[in-house]
Amino acid sequence: MSSAEHFDCHYCKDSLLGKKYIMKEDTQYCTKCYDNLFANCCEGCSLPIGCNCKDLSYKDRHWHDQCFKCAKCSRSLVEKAFAAKDDILLCTECHANDYSSKCNNCKKTIMPGARKMEYKGNSWHETCFLCHRCQQPIGTKSFIPKDSGYFCVPCFEKQYAYQCCACKKVWQGPSTSPSRSVSGTASVSPACSAPSLWWDEASSLSVTTSCALTVAGKSNNTTVVLVVEL
Repeated sequence: MSSAEHFDCHYCKDSLLGKKYIMKEDTQYCTKCYDNLFANCCEGCSLPIGCNCKDLSYKDRHWHDQCFKCAKCSRSLVEKAFAAKDDILLCTECHANDYSSKCNNCKKTIMPGARKMEYKGNSWHETCFLCHRCQQPIGTKSFIPKDSGYFCVPCFEKQYAYQCCACKKVWQGPSTSPSRSVSGTASVSPACSAPSLWWDEASSLSVTTSCALTVAGKSNNTTVVLVVEL
């Protein structure tokens, strides 16, 4: 018999003539031997992923396509975005519900990829962090915390800052803060020609995406501004 007529499995030596076979590193194997020798084990069902199955891999781990699903709701993750938490795969919805921050205003989940406003352990959607007076989003602008509310600087000045009765500008620093009159207007400022803010410093939010991890003092990409409470 000619060499052309001898085409055997490299491992079991069974003839491959007229049969399906797999080439690996220029060597032929029957499908059974190939699966036994080289098939990856599925993380989901622990069975080999045969040559007739689709092998889905993530970080050196492998799944059958029907086994690649969310560990919580069991929905398929094939060709879908997913998140890994402690080596467990989750769909974006389950991951967000279990691990993402909740908005301090609307109480809804801040979904992965959305901008997240953070201040003193609380989180907001960008559109939910509002000035207590004008109800407009503060965004990344400076603001003043007062009691249980947050105020943009113009609104805070209108509602709380002392004004010089001569120049009508905000009173100079706290060392010269006067007593407020009945009308709410202070006496003449000793530096009304160049008055400054009577409060020390405005606050600023740290702004991250919802997937960023924040640590004391700094986030992944934003320095947290320390503030003086009034």
